Amino acid sequence: MADSHGTLREPPHPLVAALIVALPAGSRVLLVGVGSGRHIPPLLEAGFRVDVLDEESLRTIVDGEQLAGGFDGALTTHALLHGTPGAIAAALGAIGERLRDGAPFHLTLGSTADPRFGAGARIEDGTWAANGGPESGVPHSYFDEAGARVLLADWDVLALEQHSAAETAGRWAHQPEELASMVHWFARITRRQPT
Repeated sequence: MADSHGTLREPPHPLVAALIVALPAGSRVLLVGVGSGRHIPPLLEAGFRVDVLDEESLRTIVDGEQLAGGFDGALTTHALLHGTPGAIAAALGAIGERLRDGAPFHLTLGSTADPRFGAGARIEDGTWAANGGPESGVPHSYFDEAGARVLLADWDVLALEQHSAAETAGRWAHQPEELASMVHWFARITRRQPT
């Protein structure tokens, strides 16, 4: 796929492509964790109004800083891989508070099938930090299916599927040999309607 300048571009992440199908043009979308920015062009080309929240800003909204709500959808392919399960749950809650009822949220979570699970320094149950490389010292949480479903218990889970991250994880953050074995959960969830 080439951009308007003829530069070859990777195809959109499957969760980006699914969000584009799920929402009409003109939708307001919250992109959490910009990374290399690779998700922004396809979202804009789909006619979405995109607000970007980096991981540092995500922590501030979890701590109560204001961010206007009313988003029609949200997406993150790496921000919720980082942190402890408690921090990830708090981030899910903060994002959910800013979504319209029934709005889709597409995200990735770490999987216990990933060989990095149990490697490095143990932070707490299910959370490890690499001892070297570009993400040295960064806590990563890993979930089995039951744990992922517990984490997402306040949401309607449309899909929760384990995938190789070899073609989808950020090449800007990982070496090719590491990418080859990485495994993520791809989740498509919606904010649960109040009862």
